[in-house]
Amino acid sequence: MKVYIVIENGEAYLEAYKSYASAVKAVKEKHRNYLEERIQELHYLDSIENVLADINVPEHPDGMTRLYIEKGIHITIHLYNLDRD
Repeated sequence: MKVYIVIENGEAYLEAYKSYASAVKAVKEKHRNYLEERIQELHYLDSIENVLADINVPEHPDGMTRLYIEKGIHITIHLYNLDRD
């Protein structure tokens, strides 16, 4: 069984994910809310979808994928294969 763990600025999300796609979806949902708040605060006119497009990164074959949200936010998605042979 594969498990994906999202680490943001050194802290893990409270959930583990069964697929890379579901881990990325969780990152997008969290940061969509953050960006919506920022847009309201700053009256920022750029599209949220343009910023979230930076998260459309294919899974890295070594099991650790790095995502970019914006300055100061560092996210990695780690794959753990729990199959025991």
